Amino acid sequence: MCLLQMKVGEMASVDAVNVHGALRARLSAMGMTRDAEICVKHFGWFKSTVQVMINRTLVALRREEAEQIEVHKI
Repeated sequence: MCLLQMKVGEMASVDAVNVHGALRARLSAMGMTRDAEICVKHFGWFKSTVQVMINRTLVALRREEAEQIEVHKI
């Protein structure tokens, strides 16, 4: 499932990050790699953005970015 299909407060493990280039490097530097545990903290209006916590770091993603991240619930 993609990151946008989760609910606030749910924990998940990252299966794949299907982005390339600078965005992939930025997400990797923040800890969003395969098997990383993340928690959804907040959604923006109409799920236009999503805020997740990765290793005690809050990260905000645009809808287009979040759709490219595959996860499974823990």
